[in-house]
Amino acid sequence: MTTSAADQTPASGPTAAGGLAPAAGQPPAKPPATTTVTWTGDEAFSATAAGGRTFVLDGHSQAGQSPPEALLSALAACTGIDIVEILKKRRTPVERLEMRVRGERARTMPPRFTAIALEYEMAGAGIDRAAAERAVDLAVMKYCTVKDSLARDIVFTWRLVLNGERGADHDATAR
Repeated sequence: MTTSAADQTPASGPTAAGGLAPAAGQPPAKPPATTTVTWTGDEAFSATAAGGRTFVLDGHSQAGQSPPEALLSALAACTGIDIVEILKKRRTPVERLEMRVRGERARTMPPRFTAIALEYEMAGAGIDRAAAERAVDLAVMKYCTVKDSLARDIVFTWRLVLNGERGADHDATAR
């Protein structure tokens, strides 16, 4: 991998391996994510990540999730990981977290996502609503790699149901 001067920030520079060194005060970059996807017949594919972890993708949603369903699942899991970690650091661990995601799709080809709504149903003793909502907002707006990798014009909303109490809808479209 080669880098150009345009790829570098003033506080970063190329490393011996050809990547960028982190800017001062920044954590090192994560290694590239890799996967190998193999067609297994009809519209089914086996996706294998480094280390041999495998799952099935199926365009018919029979043997596995369809690629758009898997994208929504990845979005939910990505934000969920951050939420659990943020609240654990606050010493208010989550006892249960279930996420429901609804993706509205364009009527044109390709039928890409135009709006995504996330609902987080969370339970845990001593979890303050304001802290939980802050954790969700940080996960969705700042930390989730999957969301940040999606098109900027997708309309995102989220809602928290905490210990059975439904909260307000929040706009999470890129700010």
